[in-house]
Amino acid sequence: MMKASRLAGLAFVSGGIILFASAGGATAAAEKEVGNVKDMRGSASILREKQTVDARKNEPIFKADTVKTSDKSKMKLLFIDDSLLMIGENSKVLVSVHLDKRGKTNVFNLVDGVVNVIVGKSGLEIHTPTTVSTARGTSYVVWVENDGAQKTGVAVSEGRVEVRNKEETLAEKVVVPAGKMSFVEKGKIPTPAVVAPPEVIQVLYKKTLEQEEIWGPVILRAKGSAIPPPDAISPAQARLMALRAAKVEALRNLLEQSYSVTIVSDSTVQDYVLKNDTIKAKVDGFIKGAWVSEERLLADGSYEVEMEIGLGIGFRRMLLEQGDIK
Repeated sequence: MMKASRLAGLAFVSGGIILFASAGGATAAAEKEVGNVKDMRGSASILREKQTVDARKNEPIFKADTVKTSDKSKMKLLFIDDSLLMIGENSKVLVSVHLDKRGKTNVFNLVDGVVNVIVGKSGLEIHTPTTVSTARGTSYVVWVENDGAQKTGVAVSEGRVEVRNKEETLAEKVVVPAGKMSFVEKGKIPTPAVVAPPEVIQVLYKKTLEQEEIWGPVILRAKGSAIPPPDAISPAQARLMALRAAKVEALRNLLEQSYSVTIVSDSTVQDYVLKNDTIKAKVDGFIKGAWVSEERLLADGSYEVEMEIGLGIGFRRMLLEQGDIK
């Protein structure tokens, strides 16, 4: 049984959401349930073995299904690896592969519209007409602009997402960290990651989330410093040891910052952490996923690192699933 668990000026083409499996016959593919309709608003339909039925909450999703949303509609699809796809109105998504041969990666194909993703236990790829984005343990939004430019946008709220052009001859990749975004146009490499304006994130979120679900992202930054140990056997080892110690201090500072973040109402991360050790371990593990954004050698010979991490809807979901903390 599966666990229950914002872009002014951007144009989206009318359409629907389509899901189908690329391998095997329709009948064979439909034998295995890969997810279900966790929630929906508005109207949607499912094409299953050439028959169209109205989509409903809790309706199972099979590999060969074709799911379509309408104007002013939203849909959430929850998959068996706990990945959650929150799809906006007038969008079109193909589930090309549900877990690859190694059982480690889901592949979805966004043809039109917008999808907000919380990556589950497996890796995940979102393909568009111009882009391939790859992520694990992340939440991010992908949208297709249909203004004739054939352009895709990727905005990240948690973790980091690797983005490249879909054309194999354009192999250069860009890593987009939390709080930033990149665009990919046909025949061009991805743009450098830049800060995602809050108003853009808000519009994307409104397209894919209900009002009460809109939260963050919160970008935390912290520094740590350390002096190279005098007993190191070489300058290289001294540098590595100092950087490692500086990272430990920065992570400790990030964890302390995270505890003061409000999750809902007047409840903070610390309130959830104090509930039990399991939640504390999950938060600790999440913060360890922070990345080094800058490292410096200071005038006194010490090393300083700055680390960042984004807390988005995936982080909030992780805590809210633990239940009422009161």
